Amino acid sequence: GYLRCRSRCFAVGAEGRNGPMGANGSRLSTGESLLDEIAVVRRALLAASLMMTMASRRRVCAQGPAGTVRDLVKVTDPETYSALVYSPPSERDSLPLLVVLPGAGRNDKDAWDLANLKGEHGGLIPSLIASGQAPKELTENFCVVAPYAAGKKSFYEEPRKKMLAFIEWFCRSSPVDTSRIFLFGFSDGATEVMELASTRRFAGCIVCSYGFTGDLPALACERLKNIPVWVFHCADDVIFPVKCSDKLVKRLKEVNSRDVVRYSRFDKDQEGFTGSVRGHS
Repeated sequence: GYLRCRSRCFAVGAEGRNGPMGANGSRLSTGESLLDEIAVVRRALLAASLMMTMASRRRVCAQGPAGTVRDLVKVTDPETYSALVYSPPSERDSLPLLVVLPGAGRNDKDAWDLANLKGEHGGLIPSLIASGQAPKELTENFCVVAPYAAGKKSFYEEPRKKMLAFIEWFCRSSPVDTSRIFLFGFSDGATEVMELASTRRFAGCIVCSYGFTGDLPALACERLKNIPVWVFHCADDVIFPVKCSDKLVKRLKEVNSRDVVRYSRFDKDQEGFTGSVRGHS
């Protein structure tokens, strides 16, 4: 299933001689055609609302200290996911975007739980931004969006095309440079990041505690060729063994013609986790 949902399928209608046609070639009634148009308008209005929210957040950040919860806003695409969003207080347009995919959890709260330093996704980028601990190299130069897998154990249970649709929706509504979209994934999120990266829509990715135990298929390796990847893993990880990242890095280095793969392999957990989560950081 590694290569499933490699790219998003767009349902593009066409006008037939006897009326509009759907993507599968079936005739659409006038009512169906109208409903399609309403859906398009609805999504356009939501996108406009997101743009106004982002602009408003920039004004708020300019008036208050960086690193507070108000540096983040919640946005929702009703067709895909809710997410927390950060954008630098500067007025620069076309900033690079970092998409953050967390690991597995209960995910029985709200997207705001991503900002909770003591929550189940604490320590990842949204909580570091909210608590003022994110490095300025990030907060001054990148937009960040972190979707929330509400009601799911992780995004790994979801179709890849759904995540691609969310990212596309967000980019249509935000002043980001679509040629500089980067992926950051932890645990289950790291595995999904590598699958998304094989669509070749992204400029690079950061992979932490990668957990895919199999070998990358030849086609996946070819699609990942020369995409910058930085892998992090602890040798004492008791959830996803470090050999998962060892194999990933080995395969990527075999197929790359450029030096674009970096591996930070730690002997011990860098955050001091113990017990059932030791090393998974």
